[in-house]
Amino acid sequence: MSEILAAVDLGTTSVRCCLFETNGNCLAAAGKEYPTAYPFPGAVEQDLSRMTDDTFDVCRQAMAAGEIDPVRVKAVSFSTQRSCFCPVDRKGAIIRPMISWQDSRTARQVERMSQAISNEDFTARTGLPLSTVNLLPKLLWMQENEPEEYAKIDKIVQCQDVLLHAFGVDDWITDRSCAAFYGCWNVGQKSWDPLLLDLFQLTESRFGRPELSGQVVGTIPRHVADKTGFAEGTPICLGAGDQNCSVLGMGAVRSGQVTITLGTAGLVILSTENPRCDLPGMFCTNHIVPDLWNLEGLSNAAASSLRWYRDAFVTQIADETKVGNVWSYFEQCATSVPPGANGLLFLPYLAAAAAPHWNPDARGCLLGLALSHGQGDVLRAIMEGVVFEVNEMLQVWRGRGIALDAIRLGGGATRSKLWNSIQADVYNCPVEIVREQETAALGAALLAGYGVGLFSSLAEGVDAMVHADQRIEPNAANQACYQERFELFQQSYHALNNGQIFSRLAASTQTKNT
Repeated sequence: MSEILAAVDLGTTSVRCCLFETNGNCLAAAGKEYPTAYPFPGAVEQDLSRMTDDTFDVCRQAMAAGEIDPVRVKAVSFSTQRSCFCPVDRKGAIIRPMISWQDSRTARQVERMSQAISNEDFTARTGLPLSTVNLLPKLLWMQENEPEEYAKIDKIVQCQDVLLHAFGVDDWITDRSCAAFYGCWNVGQKSWDPLLLDLFQLTESRFGRPELSGQVVGTIPRHVADKTGFAEGTPICLGAGDQNCSVLGMGAVRSGQVTITLGTAGLVILSTENPRCDLPGMFCTNHIVPDLWNLEGLSNAAASSLRWYRDAFVTQIADETKVGNVWSYFEQCATSVPPGANGLLFLPYLAAAAAPHWNPDARGCLLGLALSHGQGDVLRAIMEGVVFEVNEMLQVWRGRGIALDAIRLGGGATRSKLWNSIQADVYNCPVEIVREQETAALGAALLAGYGVGLFSSLAEGVDAMVHADQRIEPNAANQACYQERFELFQQSYHALNNGQIFSRLAASTQTKNT
């Protein structure tokens, strides 16, 4: 019987547990969606206690679905959404609903931070732009707006820290790849930044202890074994942020490799041997591999743009039995439309604009609508608009002389053959699709295997578990169309922004002092 590695992937909209063999084959999986709350414009929150309970449930379901003997599971590790603000008290209780990475309520706090430190200096230290994504402005927002609850805080931690604690790890531990998102971590020095801590009157003890991913940090206790189906004493290995795990699950463990993930968020990531904090609008974070860094470009909405369309406008599909499900129905509709979506253009700023613009006022737009347009046109425009936003980030790299030979794709969007082809065409670069679509979960499983010594190195784990089995070349016939559409995409953003359309629309929806 082969050994099994368990991976928990706690994403923005759902949690999954996947059980992998050491050759990368997924034996069983289970998942569950959970809600997101939007208490006022710009605010995005989640109930982390419920998400933890859901995590226990899907672990038990996956173990039951695969009829897995618990003793075969050699270790469990985690992939979690990053930059989520989770304040806990001295007893370890969560004080308030988790503030999501998508939350943009902290624009004023970011502005106040910019008066204390320039964006250039902040980025040179943290690898991050001054933005609403970071945890530090969320902490300042709570200090100003919820002072009584703020006074209860003992630790400011992130998603994985809370899950580790719930699974039986005694201490509060943050994987080093996620530490950058606190906003006071020096990404180049790989340590807390004294100037930033002093500037905002913080101490290291306020945060989870940063450690390298892929080490054993605890074992499953009896009460967690009863909830999850894992055996008591199963090693718990420190995982990483979902995008960091996804990079590993797509095999990028060497400098120069590029990955793009279109999940709830969109991430374009270059693995590099040198920290680069000089690329406009880009993150630089610590790679899971200790001597590498990630250069990251972020799209806040990405594939969640299609989920938004589904939830807002598609309540029922009359003939769903013939098309399988709503996603395959969307694929059929969009495939019937030619490149360029018959003149329809989508700006995917449903959760504001991240890289390279970092504009919290930006809003989603559907431009060029006519009576002749149908559902397929809208769906294809959404797909293309998401890819155009990612392409802006690639253009930043190319403008700095960074060559892109081939790109590996991950995330739920890889299930769409059309979306994969659109990416190859718009990027004008071959794309490779790895066999296992749950790349973040695969990366977490690989960390579990490495943590208990099944692999002598992360590179050995990649060779054993990660397999690319499809390559798509760009279609030259689509190049002229997509080049024109991309230019229109960029011009549309700047026209709306420079004309103060975004800022005026954002101001008109502010119903609470943020």
